[in-house]
Amino acid sequence: MEKEKIDALIRSLDREIVKEQKGAEKELSLVRLKEIAKVYRGEDKVIPFSEVVARIKLSVDDIKIFTGWAKLDELLKGFRLQQLVVVSALTKSGKTSWLMDMSTRLEQYNPIWFSFEQSVDELVSICLERGQEPPKAFTPESLMGNTVEWVESKIVESIAKYDTKIVFIDHLDFIVPMEGNNHHLMIAKTMRELKGLAKKWNILIFIVCHLQKAKMDTQPTLEDLRGSSSIGQECDTAILLWREMKKEGGQVVITNNVNVSVQASRRYGSTGNVKMVYDKGLFTEQEWETEAQLALKEF
Repeated sequence: MEKEKIDALIRSLDREIVKEQKGAEKELSLVRLKEIAKVYRGEDKVIPFSEVVARIKLSVDDIKIFTGWAKLDELLKGFRLQQLVVVSALTKSGKTSWLMDMSTRLEQYNPIWFSFEQSVDELVSICLERGQEPPKAFTPESLMGNTVEWVESKIVESIAKYDTKIVFIDHLDFIVPMEGNNHHLMIAKTMRELKGLAKKWNILIFIVCHLQKAKMDTQPTLEDLRGSSSIGQECDTAILLWREMKKEGGQVVITNNVNVSVQASRRYGSTGNVKMVYDKGLFTEQEWETEAQLALKEF
């Protein structure tokens, strides 16, 4: 019996010794880890805010991209590289035409177009039929893919060949996989990937998104974006176009008055509305004529 007690005590002591040894090894391991971390110089090293301040002061000013639409430029303080901009409107409200006009205004940045919904041939033909020169832009000769990976490969090609800084994608639904029950999660993933491309390649990306069935007689909002709330959350800027509607002779008529509504501006500029008038593919900033002014013209 006494021997059993002694054996039990010895086993207990052995366990305590092993535990102490493991504790000492663990402590030594933590010390070594701290020593390694102290001299770590990787890109994701921890730095003080003061270094961030110094970096900002030494950095070159951001390139500000102005459209020539004075009120819109003042509102946004210019677009920036590495931004993802969402443009949306009801069907046939002029969002593609608006971006085509913008493409002409920003042609010095050698934009590339991914026109999945309406072919580039159709877009260019419309310009030619109006007697207008199409934008000096670029596009894949054939749309051989519709994944983010394929889009990135064409962006890189356009950057290498033409020094492209701006990308237009029409529209989001064509590059979001439709399979499965988590479509809204795939939209969020795709939006993050597009934002990643903008930062990775130092470009400005415009992505066209569709709206849910919204009331045609009122300005749509971010809540009307179709697919996922992440569209408005993941972008840097969200611009929603709306064409004014009037009743004439008991019928509803869509006018050429367009409200360009900046409804999200994450970092620069502010939100607000800019009145424009659409005429033969071109958009001009101007106040809309009132019913009284139109009546005077007719008189």
